[in-house]
Amino acid sequence: MTPHISIIIPVFNEELTIHNNIEYLNTLASNHDVLFVDGASSDGTVQTLKDNHHQVITSPICGRGAQLSFGVSNANDLAELILFLHIDTKLPQQFESMISRQANLDYWGRFNVKLDSDKAIFKIIQFMMNMRSKITGIATGDQAIFVSKNELMNHIDEMIEHPLMEDIYLSKALKSRLGRGQIIEHPVTTSVRYWEKSGIFSTIIKMWKYRMLYFFGASPKQLYQSYYK
Repeated sequence: MTPHISIIIPVFNEELTIHNNIEYLNTLASNHDVLFVDGASSDGTVQTLKDNHHQVITSPICGRGAQLSFGVSNANDLAELILFLHIDTKLPQQFESMISRQANLDYWGRFNVKLDSDKAIFKIIQFMMNMRSKITGIATGDQAIFVSKNELMNHIDEMIEHPLMEDIYLSKALKSRLGRGQIIEHPVTTSVRYWEKSGIFSTIIKMWKYRMLYFFGASPKQLYQSYYK
């Protein structure tokens, strides 16, 4: 029996991205259980979603981890599995059946990721992202992490304390409790907009810098303040 999957999409000042992806988002929400969780956006993010009849709530605490936690707490009562999706990431067709093949009450996993550019450098980046995750057993938000709702309830409070690095925290916690997550080889497709806007190599260096700081014990809240200053 296919478990009920609820998709939680955190958003913050993503009005333009929503406009650019509205056809996909409308189709996704018309066929699946989708909940948008806003992080107190100052642009038209919430209104744009409401204008398109999407279900959107606003987290009382800012930060990605708090948004995800609030989304889980407000997910459909029927939800058995939660899938965390970035606003600029698209799921493959039949993703539910891919997830459901081995799903149970103590289950988590992620997809491989494909970047939406044919440039060689992005092919290398996506290969390294997928390989790193396969070797370490740690997933990133771009890879559309999915987890049983019952298991997520064990991590609600700690997720709130991770406005940044919430995906790393959650992956490590799930790996410790349940073992390595399932890898779905069929990829999700995510945008290269951040790399192109901020610079490819500077983005890579910045990402690794913050991962290393977190690894060596830096506070997620301090990292969040530094990241967005």
